[in-house]
Amino acid sequence: MQNKPKNENALYFIGLLAWLIPGAGHWLLGEKSRATIIFVAICSTFLFGIMLGTIDVIDPQNAKAWFCAQVLCGFPTILTSILAQKLTDITIVDIFGRSRDIGQVYLGVAGLLNLLCILDALYRTHVSTTTDPS
Repeated sequence: MQNKPKNENALYFIGLLAWLIPGAGHWLLGEKSRATIIFVAICSTFLFGIMLGTIDVIDPQNAKAWFCAQVLCGFPTILTSILAQKLTDITIVDIFGRSRDIGQVYLGVAGLLNLLCILDALYRTHVSTTTDPS
């Protein structure tokens, strides 16, 4: 019975870290190659979305549904959102066409991919702490 709080704390810690930094949960579990692939895939998708739609695609006031998906990327979204609010005084070139919409989709997909990776890290943590080695 004493292992239960330790297991729950491990789940919370892995989940929080996997949310903040994509792939960090798998890194802590010892799956370094999987963690590297997750980090590169999610961050490159995130950065490509920023390149397509500029920093304005993270918009918690006008695009709440997209922001909910984007915030699942964790620290990159939080940092970019803070940076976007600091840069409101600077005029950013207007974007014509669909590139802003496509950028929002890329950032949303990156967040949802990170959600899948968070759930995978939590499942692997749960399985490794509940299985009896005997």
